[in-house]
Amino acid sequence: MLKMVGAARILQWGKSSKRNVICRRAEVGASDSFRWNRRRKFNTDEPGLFHAVTTKQKELHFVCEVGIEMAELWVGGIKLLSYLELF
Repeated sequence: MLKMVGAARILQWGKSSKRNVICRRAEVGASDSFRWNRRRKFNTDEPGLFHAVTTKQKELHFVCEVGIEMAELWVGGIKLLSYLELF
């Protein structure tokens, strides 16, 4: 289960503290490096796929079971919290 913790832009999944990351930005769809690394697996255009970039420049990819609408909601929420963090 993936959840966003407060206004701190922390994405959290699982119970380990290593699974807590602070997001800088998020986008719907796969990143270019993800597409290149998985070019032979043909699952880079899966509906509901979005990725987040952490403060340490790591990319995390997630797939929403519901589809692209839920991925857009996640990305919108991350972007909103990132915007609010600036002000």
